[in-house]
Amino acid sequence: MLEAALFPQLDLPDPPDGFPYQVRHGDGYQIGFTRGYPFASVVVRRLAEDETATRVAEVRALLAGLGFERAAWVVSEAAEPDGVASRLRAEGLVPWEEKAEGLEARSRQMTLVTEPAPAPEGAVARQAESEEEFVTAFRVAQEAFDLSEQARRTFEERQAELWRWQQRFPDFRTFIAFVDGEIVGNASTVFGANAAYMMGGSVRADSRGRGAYRALVRARWDAAVERGIPALTVTAGSMSAPVLERLGFVTACWVDTLSDRFS
Repeated sequence: MLEAALFPQLDLPDPPDGFPYQVRHGDGYQIGFTRGYPFASVVVRRLAEDETATRVAEVRALLAGLGFERAAWVVSEAAEPDGVASRLRAEGLVPWEEKAEGLEARSRQMTLVTEPAPAPEGAVARQAESEEEFVTAFRVAQEAFDLSEQARRTFEERQAELWRWQQRFPDFRTFIAFVDGEIVGNASTVFGANAAYMMGGSVRADSRGRGAYRALVRARWDAAVERGIPALTVTAGSMSAPVLERLGFVTACWVDTLSDRFS
């Protein structure tokens, strides 16, 4: 469970062939990408000092071949050996622009292993049950994370495909939150071997403070319990971390996100 808390992305199953989001494994790292999205993600588990330049060049070459010009390197403080983020900065990577594309330069890996409080009265969350609900909730996320025009186009062009895949890939699910019967929140979850990894939790600005976010957390906890993995993990930014702490989440480690631009 500790490894899942420190490196939650590495606890997850690989998406099936054809799924819009794909994964590639390297020596000590994992690359995730959606074609057409502005950047790919690289999660680092280990990166030796004498291999840093080689691995960076390796990732750049692979991603350039896939049509990318930018990568977000996600570097946990638990990555081995010590100093991985510093070595990557020496190779030209820079701290991620503050809150760009839903990411932050500094965030936390957090985990929950005790039952959170029930959702407050008036807020309800559950899995999306139709393409219409899925699309409506996705629009909430687009506004909340202030995505670039390129990212919005990618999701809009592939939202029908994403919904169809949810019916075939049971480890990936979208949850929606209602307040007064209206969809105001969106969140995704991937069920891993040891925990459910929460992603993209967002609530419409005019509905915040009414329990929708808490309802989304509780719904995902209940889904994880049903699958026999009563634990949640999340990469939390400055807005979500205080709320999650109040719900019982603890910080496993801090994470640096670095930007690498290449051609």
